[in-house]
Amino acid sequence: MSEVFIAELRRLQWERIASLVEKERMAAYVPSRDSRAIRYETQRLQRLMADVAEAERSGVAVPEIRRHRVYRIDAGPIAGSPSPDMSAAVVHLMAASSGEAAARAWTIHGGDGGLYGRGGYRIASVRQVLPEPGEVF
Repeated sequence: MSEVFIAELRRLQWERIASLVEKERMAAYVPSRDSRAIRYETQRLQRLMADVAEAERSGVAVPEIRRHRVYRIDAGPIAGSPSPDMSAAVVHLMAASSGEAAARAWTIHGGDGGLYGRGGYRIASVRQVLPEPGEVF
């Protein structure tokens, strides 16, 4: 279902852009005439400035540019778990890296009552499924 949801978000975004192009009578899509695209770019530049400022504070010569992307985190039952027939769990999160996405997924879903709770699951894979929000959303 998550992949269907992501595809639906992409479809809605392209419908929004098509509507804007028609409403503004653009020959081609111009992001500078799209208030939402401008807002996304502003947010991306703010993240960039924050990354550079953090690098300067920590004394790093070259800042790491952290772009937030959507990651798919697949988790499966641990071998030898009491319920080996448990289904796989899939979570989508925004993070700057796959490692950060896995850590956030475990922090959010690893405790008692969480999706991975009671030690029955382990994270099996983390892969990027969407680029930076400003590029798609």
